[in-house]
Amino acid sequence: MHFPWQRTDILTDARKQFWANHGYLVLSGFFKPKEVRAVNGVIDRILANPNTLGDATIDVLHGEHRGKRLRGADAPVEAFRGPLKINDLFLQEPEVRHLALNERLTRILTQLLDGAPMVCNSLNFLWGSQQPDHFDTWYMPPIVENKLAVSSICLEHVSPDAGPLVYYPGTHKIPPYRFSHGGIHAVDHEMPLCRAYVQEQLEKTKAQAQQFLGHAGDVFIWHGQLLHGGTVIKEPSRTRKTLVTHYWRAQDVEPERVAQVHRTGYYLKREHQPVG
Repeated sequence: MHFPWQRTDILTDARKQFWANHGYLVLSGFFKPKEVRAVNGVIDRILANPNTLGDATIDVLHGEHRGKRLRGADAPVEAFRGPLKINDLFLQEPEVRHLALNERLTRILTQLLDGAPMVCNSLNFLWGSQQPDHFDTWYMPPIVENKLAVSSICLEHVSPDAGPLVYYPGTHKIPPYRFSHGGIHAVDHEMPLCRAYVQEQLEKTKAQAQQFLGHAGDVFIWHGQLLHGGTVIKEPSRTRKTLVTHYWRAQDVEPERVAQVHRTGYYLKREHQPVG
């Protein structure tokens, strides 16, 4: 369900109930064109001169470097000519941080998380991710379970041929798979059993996949336990520029590791991710 945005940061009872039942919200037309253009300008600058990335890393999702994490400033030019993730631009690009921690957005996230959100990582996609279905908690489990939310901000219109986001409404209510350490952080060699469990739960709950075809300025927010992924890119010339941001709660992290931007907006103080 899409909710036309009405320039208020107070969630209605209907939106709160929809979130509780389905695990996501779509905020149509949330950001103004000039706000979107500001981040696209950063991306255009990076593509014109990757050296400006400094220590920021990229995850290459195509070609001979597929599966590698590289320092962006050192990456070969062909790495930027197909699907990739640019990691954690919030650490160094004010325009990206401004969008991810927009005050109207963080006030909404505060209501969903029962506490002010803190950016723990961000991903700028230029093309669709084509990532297999997954729960984000497999890779970045929050300090307090169920206190992870994710925003995906459309930086352009999403074509059905561009590998749009796929998600499974209601799957946030599936009891998470417990790995051998007792937690929900993925253990690689245990993933076959985990995926078998997820498939069993999908059949049991009859959860159906849906695609998100947003427009520039739309925001898709999902619960950290919502199953989602990226569909196949049918037309390689079609980009899907998106800013995806993961949020923990600021109150759950040691104060010395948290930087405050405004009353309801924080980010994790850390270095860029190592290459490898």
